[in-house]
Amino acid sequence: MKHNDVAVLPRLHPECLENLFNVYKDDSGSYYYNLIKALSLPSKLPKTLYTTYTIAPGDTWPTISFKHYDTPNLWWLILYANNILDPTKKLIPGTTINVLIEDVAKEIITQIRKG
Repeated sequence: MKHNDVAVLPRLHPECLENLFNVYKDDSGSYYYNLIKALSLPSKLPKTLYTTYTIAPGDTWPTISFKHYDTPNLWWLILYANNILDPTKKLIPGTTINVLIEDVAKEIITQIRKG
């Protein structure tokens, strides 16, 4: 089951990373995510699948996500597409990153949900 299927857990936006993975309950009653499901993108993406974006002063991962997808919840997909492992690392204005086009992002979400 997914996070939002568990009545005692707070509701999340459907695109939140936490709501894409299955959640389980262990013997102590604690919930945990199955993060084994993997997302795989080619190391060299065709240029038709992404746009480039130059980080502006004040940008955060959620604000960049909102600028491109009209939701702050796909920040994790931007990090993944750029092989960025630490979402807490300071964003440097002027740095250029790749942002998957919206149709590609939607297809990735659809495929993850299908499992």
